[in-house]
Amino acid sequence: MGHIAGKEDILKQLQKRLHQNPVGLPEHASAYEILSILFSQKEAEVGAKFPPGLVTIEEVQKATGIDRGELEAILKGMMKKGLIVTSAKIGKVRYLLSPGLTGFFEMTFMRIDESLPMKRLAELMHSYR
Repeated sequence: MGHIAGKEDILKQLQKRLHQNPVGLPEHASAYEILSILFSQKEAEVGAKFPPGLVTIEEVQKATGIDRGELEAILKGMMKKGLIVTSAKIGKVRYLLSPGLTGFFEMTFMRIDESLPMKRLAELMHSYR
């Protein structure tokens, strides 16, 4: 039971972090279920501690305390899902935590990922509005 409570706490921290974006993610029961479907436990932990704005992997590593090799793998998975976006300017890759609305909500449906319960996500996103 502690593991479930731990994940719920992480999801609440993630929602609060996402709500700090210019287009926030207000608290809502559907939001937590959407986040739990889209973010693995590790991805939610990274997202909850993600620094604002475009940041380097070193900045994400400093904020999360996660080993660089493990962090690179987590970020790669998050990019694949549209949970973060990247920008490569001046030869340096920078990462940005995607906002929920006008961000990963839409990106979820722009990608084909048969591992996700798309019908359920659509219902949740509809109820979130």
